Amino acid sequence: MANHSVSKPVLLVALSHACTDLSAGALPILLPFLKSAFALSYSQVGFIVLMQNVTSSVIQPVFGYITDRYPLPWLVPVGLILSGLGMAVTGLATSYASLLTIVIITGLGIAAFHPQGAKMIHNTTQIHNRGQSMAVFSIGGNLGQACGSVFMMSLLALPGQTNNTLYFCLPAFTLAALLWMNLHTLSPKVPPPTTPVTKKNRPAASLPIAMVSLLLAYIFFRSSISAGLTTYIPLYFADHLGGSYSFASYLVSGYLLSGVAGTYVGGVLGDKFGRKTIILGSMVLTLPLLLLLPHATEFWALPIVLLTGFVYIASFSSTTVLAQEMLPGYEALAASLTIGFSIGLGGLAVTFLGYVADHFSVSIVFSILSLIPIPAALLAFFLPGRFFRPDYLSHSSPTAPKES
Repeated sequence: MANHSVSKPVLLVALSHACTDLSAGALPILLPFLKSAFALSYSQVGFIVLMQNVTSSVIQPVFGYITDRYPLPWLVPVGLILSGLGMAVTGLATSYASLLTIVIITGLGIAAFHPQGAKMIHNTTQIHNRGQSMAVFSIGGNLGQACGSVFMMSLLALPGQTNNTLYFCLPAFTLAALLWMNLHTLSPKVPPPTTPVTKKNRPAASLPIAMVSLLLAYIFFRSSISAGLTTYIPLYFADHLGGSYSFASYLVSGYLLSGVAGTYVGGVLGDKFGRKTIILGSMVLTLPLLLLLPHATEFWALPIVLLTGFVYIASFSSTTVLAQEMLPGYEALAASLTIGFSIGLGGLAVTFLGYVADHFSVSIVFSILSLIPIPAALLAFFLPGRFFRPDYLSHSSPTAPKES
């Protein structure tokens, strides 16, 4: 029988993921203090955010490609240290130039961690619970960003304010030491396939590269929805409908927290019913919720937002695992494309939506967001895989569990 429990190596890498992403959640909280300290313009603040996004997300495929060609498991603890140490010295920056340099180093640490970290999850799990394990890894990052903002607010509330960012290095060094001591467990040698590949059982990787492009396009649409909702939910309910800002903030927090639950449930269901089922089903269920959201009263807004976050983000781990299965031998590159690159590009949609909001209305923004699931669902329909069938029964894999 297959063991569906989460292993200790997966928990360690997920906890390290949380520690790495503390920095991503902390920077937005620190920006107002840095703006005041260096008399920065909004354009300069925006450039800081852009540099963080480019270095931490968009260039991840570079690290993914390198670590697939030359296994570098030590990049995980080193990336964690760079992320934590970079944020630790951010509050000690003496100029705008030094601040940008520190942000870039921090972003490079985040970018170095993710592809190799996701590859570790792939290599230390079997195909029957890989979605669940990747979901735990993803949740680590989500919780890290959330805790990073709280941790930074707590440090800035102490005497010394920005000087207290030095404490950010403590969790980073602690987890990096644990990772270093367990690198041999986290980097097992993966045996080659023992079953000959035939036309009938060929893995997804032998499919045309167009399939990978379809998946990345799907993730771009999904990320566009996410960036749009987190940006415009508070603006719509507070400014457009005249609600309170506290209620609008509760909606965003509820959306993100329900997404954490959806990530885990979606990963487990993806293992049981197939990745394609969850990827398509997620968008099909999101469509009516997005259509209802702009018409919701305060009473109905919260449950609709909670359901939206749950079903929409449920496909997160399934897309990463599917990409890794489509590109065997390039698991780090696959993860970097799905976790970093496509998500980073999806954030660009906010710029377009901002133009729409300025020249038309925020209501039109929600109309656009509600239509995005349609092309995303069409893309998902043509992805490889079968509906309501575990992926390890669809093709041969060296890590597939033996049927008892």
